[in-house]
Amino acid sequence: MPAPTRLPVPPAIGAVVYPPDHPPEALLAAFAAELSARGFRVGGLAQETRQGDYGCKCRMEVVELDTGRRLSISQDLGGGSSACSLDPAALAEASGAVRRAVTDGVDLLFINKFSKSEKAGRGLAAEMLDAMAAGVPLLTALPGVLMEEWTAFTGGRGQLLMPTEDALWQWWGPGRLYDDLALGVSDEPALRVIVGLNWTLVEGPHGVGLAQTPDRGTPACTAVAGDWTGKPLCELAALVRSWDPFHAAIGMAAINAHYNRFDLKAPDINGLDVLETDPAGLVVVGAFPGLAARLPGAKVIDRRPTANQYPEETTHWLLPRAEGILITASALANRSLPNLLRLAQNIPVALIGPGATLTPRLLSYGVTVSCGLIATDVAGMARAVAEGGGAKDLKRFGRQAALN
Repeated sequence: MPAPTRLPVPPAIGAVVYPPDHPPEALLAAFAAELSARGFRVGGLAQETRQGDYGCKCRMEVVELDTGRRLSISQDLGGGSSACSLDPAALAEASGAVRRAVTDGVDLLFINKFSKSEKAGRGLAAEMLDAMAAGVPLLTALPGVLMEEWTAFTGGRGQLLMPTEDALWQWWGPGRLYDDLALGVSDEPALRVIVGLNWTLVEGPHGVGLAQTPDRGTPACTAVAGDWTGKPLCELAALVRSWDPFHAAIGMAAINAHYNRFDLKAPDINGLDVLETDPAGLVVVGAFPGLAARLPGAKVIDRRPTANQYPEETTHWLLPRAEGILITASALANRSLPNLLRLAQNIPVALIGPGATLTPRLLSYGVTVSCGLIATDVAGMARAVAEGGGAKDLKRFGRQAALN
């Protein structure tokens, strides 16, 4: 099996801007915990500020994200003092967690705060600069009064973020969507792999996954014949990072075989009906049979546009102006989905089709609702794929399911 490659993601530098006395400590700690739970490697420091024994608001502790060890980084100035004092020796000890994270090349490095100490070149300033030089994504908290200093410190490369969960996920970015999906896949064996003319199918112990097969003659494709059956689903899922489109389709189908479980409880809703938007305000990426009759007035973008449809080149203009967006699930398999989601920020998005993934992980990246297919007749679906069946043929052997 060819070694999959990670999709390139440019190094990110983010700072959550906060007003006085409202540091986003809980928000950043929760985000670090969620990424870690999903399988991403996080490192660095999270901070907790507590009320001191004498009413001082600055009793500060940091938590090393790799070890869980807690360290106090503030000095107790005693009664009558309302000031807080950073303990340089304690912070120097805590900085070891940051250096370890940079050396390990974690997926995201958390720095508890960019403060006056970092502005002056002390504190964790050197460690931050080392992370930036190494290309390690970095996220920190930033007092609003230091925005100008932060911009100078990062050379204008840093991004200022609102203190909200949605803002963090948008910054983290749809480009990490495939890694996220693959990280959650189990090591259970693939029971069957079929690369059909129109669809690719992977059967796992608890579900069947589909992905659209790339066109024959697609640039960079190689022969797909191989000993796929019996390999762990997680190993096949890692192929989603491959630059070979046929291998990527197998990876996407393996991902769906894990998440689109036979026992998944989700309502049976037609994907074309999930967005409560006037059809005239809809943009549809990828044509569907009978679309003009179902959604009159919707703007349709397609790679091979027919009359009254728009070419791909209009995507950057149409999507940001839409009131709602329907995207065919083939965008997952051909890896155009991340860019579409970047263009569709804060607009309701429905991902629809047999190859749609049914997992909350997908919803974190800007998909409002995912409408996919859960197999009810595995043998029939496998036969339809092997015989070159289309989406309509597959629906006879499954049930529609919507997740939001």
